[in-house]
Amino acid sequence: MGITIYLVAIIFLGSLVNSTFGFGFALTTMSLLSLAFDLNTIGPLIPLLYLTAGIYIVFRGRREIQFKSLIPLALSATLVIPIGVYLNKYGPEVIIKIVLGLFIIAFSIYNLKAPTLPKLKGHKAAPIFGAFSGLFAGACSIAGPPAVIYASLRQWEPSVFRVTLQAYFLYVNCIVISSHFYVGSYENPLIGMYYLLALPTMFLAIPLGKKINTSISDPKAFNQYVYLLMLISGVLLIAKAINLALQT
Repeated sequence: MGITIYLVAIIFLGSLVNSTFGFGFALTTMSLLSLAFDLNTIGPLIPLLYLTAGIYIVFRGRREIQFKSLIPLALSATLVIPIGVYLNKYGPEVIIKIVLGLFIIAFSIYNLKAPTLPKLKGHKAAPIFGAFSGLFAGACSIAGPPAVIYASLRQWEPSVFRVTLQAYFLYVNCIVISSHFYVGSYENPLIGMYYLLALPTMFLAIPLGKKINTSISDPKAFNQYVYLLMLISGVLLIAKAINLALQT
């Protein structure tokens, strides 16, 4: 019973963060749930939960999606996700998470200290960020950091930032879920049970997160919140990797 309450509470927290900032669901939930659950359970569960919530969020904010950036991000991620799924099943999970965590921390600290970023004026760099995002999505169900960095460099308004990233993550999660079905990840009976238990809390968190998002009117303040969240996520990711290494 205790572990189920923990799962539901973390899913609520991840959903609230995700609905507020447009990212952070996988980073928050994967980092905290991995302390109590194995990767073979939460790896397929997190994309499935996000898919349900993502459809709702994207539908409501569909008019603000930046499709010119979304399409190249999504196409390049599609090509690389299968490589990430292969690494998830056969690769060095600890090393992957530590590398990703160090990159997130370095980028976050730099931008918290020097908040004036170079601005990407076009979407030509989108395939590069999409490829890295797809790799990490397949490997550890975390597509966020490269896509968030790209969105930050584009300097979108908070509402555009939130919905465009949600649309991208929704697409990526569809590919990740398909890959997990292909390799048989959903044969685990616990995934369906945890999905049904956690789903109601997600729909409680979504409108609350949207309300918080609309209350942040200053884009610079919004970016500072994003980088701080990324910094915390990077630390959690490395902590999770170290904990995994100690258990093996």
